[in-house]
Amino acid sequence: MKLMNKDRLSKSPKTSSSMSIKYNDDGVSGVQTFNNGDVYTGEFLDGKKHGQGVLTTKSNRMYKGGWKNDVPHGAGINSFPNGKTYEGEYKDGKPIGEGKWIYSDGRTYSGKWINGQFINENNKNDTLEFRIATFAINIVVIGFMISVVVYWLMKVFKLL
Repeated sequence: MKLMNKDRLSKSPKTSSSMSIKYNDDGVSGVQTFNNGDVYTGEFLDGKKHGQGVLTTKSNRMYKGGWKNDVPHGAGINSFPNGKTYEGEYKDGKPIGEGKWIYSDGRTYSGKWINGQFINENNKNDTLEFRIATFAINIVVIGFMISVVVYWLMKVFKLL
């Protein structure tokens, strides 16, 4: 289950480095507007998103929660245009530890991020079965490819 796609919230918007920050009177919080239409409202430190804040993207995604050095860090909620949300912990822009997926139809899946994969009791067995099936398919495909290459080499060197 992928949490972030190519327009990752874990990186600053890539369309342009041009942006503007309008600070509030406290000098710590404000609004950052990007040329691509993304808007961040929250706290800053040295011109970077840092503390609590909300980033809303032009593609209707939203991350609300903790930030550190311009990337999600700490507790946060990531909302997607299809109505699905993820609530959990982030570290250096990536989900880590316990979290919960909530679908637009009300289904929820709680679990833990392990090696970049979201694992819960419902998909733990599916994940193992998928890995075994993928391994078997890879062995067959790689074996076929090797046999074709060996056959071709034997034909080239006139060993057959």
